[in-house]
Amino acid sequence: MEKLNIKFLKVATLAMAVAFTSTAFAGPFRMNSKAPVHQPKQFKGYVFGYGGIDTGAHWDTTGAFDSAQSYYDGYQPPFDPQAIPVDWEMQNDWTAGGGIGVYSALLGGSRFELEGSYISNEVGDLTYANFALPANFDVKTKTVMFNMLKEVPIAKRATGYFGGGVGYGWTRMEGDIDTILYSDEDAGFAWQLIAGVDFSVTERLALFMQYRYLVLSDMEFVTDFGDFTHTTDENPGSHAIQFGARVSF
Repeated sequence: MEKLNIKFLKVATLAMAVAFTSTAFAGPFRMNSKAPVHQPKQFKGYVFGYGGIDTGAHWDTTGAFDSAQSYYDGYQPPFDPQAIPVDWEMQNDWTAGGGIGVYSALLGGSRFELEGSYISNEVGDLTYANFALPANFDVKTKTVMFNMLKEVPIAKRATGYFGGGVGYGWTRMEGDIDTILYSDEDAGFAWQLIAGVDFSVTERLALFMQYRYLVLSDMEFVTDFGDFTHTTDENPGSHAIQFGARVSF
């Protein structure tokens, strides 16, 4: 009897496993998965767009006067005019972007994307050599990125994904610090990390929510008069929560 019960348990366990597998992967699992077991109809590519909130994070920079001796006219300031800490916090603002991608069977289901994005943040005040100063300027960044994302099925109509990208970013500072005007731009290498979840609405349409951490190269910004330059102390980073849609073709 005991042997019969063990045999029955093995058969029942096997039957449950087969039933679970059949149920989990029956029908269209997700509209844009390349894995045949998830989606009978295979799509080659997709277009996507998104918008969201970007924090902009904290920026630490070091400022230097072009000619400190003539600027201070013999006066010795309580700080090094060639190494002045200028720090600020970005205000939470907005980001938007979009692009085109292709599906791949690599690693059991991946995506490759060419993405363009735009980020806008405002700054209302800052510290200059530990003194608070009024400020009113925007920091706006445009990026072009190449991303690779790995898909991870998590439910019948939901798929998680994670990955990152590399590319190039252009950042412009426009406005003033205590009435001193800036309208300067710098550019360089950029990279990002991405993680998100998308939800299948129809066979072709999915909505998604994702987190992005974007890091830019160190940058320099010069006053419109050309007499003061401040340089980032470390690669500026920003965090964003984004919501968007993806359409497969």
